[in-house]
Amino acid sequence: MQKVLDGVVNAVKWPAALAAVLFLPGSVTTMGPLLDRLTEMPGRAVPFVMGFLGYAAGWWLAFRKRAWGSAFSTLEHELTHALFAVLTFHRVTSIKTTWQQGGAVRIEGGGNWLIAVAPYFFQTLTFVVLVFMFFMEGGGPGWLNIALGATVCYHATSTWRETHREQTDLKEVGFLFAFFFLPAVNVLSYGFILAFVLGGWPEGQGYLGETWRSTLELSTQLLARVRA
Repeated sequence: MQKVLDGVVNAVKWPAALAAVLFLPGSVTTMGPLLDRLTEMPGRAVPFVMGFLGYAAGWWLAFRKRAWGSAFSTLEHELTHALFAVLTFHRVTSIKTTWQQGGAVRIEGGGNWLIAVAPYFFQTLTFVVLVFMFFMEGGGPGWLNIALGATVCYHATSTWRETHREQTDLKEVGFLFAFFFLPAVNVLSYGFILAFVLGGWPEGQGYLGETWRSTLELSTQLLARVRA
């Protein structure tokens, strides 16, 4: 089963990159109204913004400095690899992290590109917070929205720090593929979270649906121009 799934995942690598390129304009245009609404600071968004800006300040003043090391972000990074390994039926045999020298996760079966690239778009800590909010009436207490904002900012800063030309994960999947695939899936991820902050799960689902409709419309217009 594992080898079959790896074969399927690896077979759709470049189709997924092409799909991401097609979805990028629609996801960006659909996010615009969300950002406009966020600047109006509705009550639900205030704790989220507080958490985001609070972590941003802490990162700028302290966390970005080498003296703090990177053990926690490395562990979160490797756990994301491990999560997607498990989701694609791989057995994780070990996870190693260091204070400043990176880390590694060992899995059985060779792996696939989705495992390699997962930490660069999947917000693991944010996902944990969203799961708690899903099971709480009204999205839970305000401190959960603060935690949500902080984890989103954490993902943004840690991904920024981890994305560079020497990154072995990006070398493995190829920089051209990463250039095509990662921008769109990150915009979709952040867009869904912003929509959730503004209106809960229905708003998040609405954002994804609107992105799909916008992508179809833009694709239809592009095809019409090509044929003309």
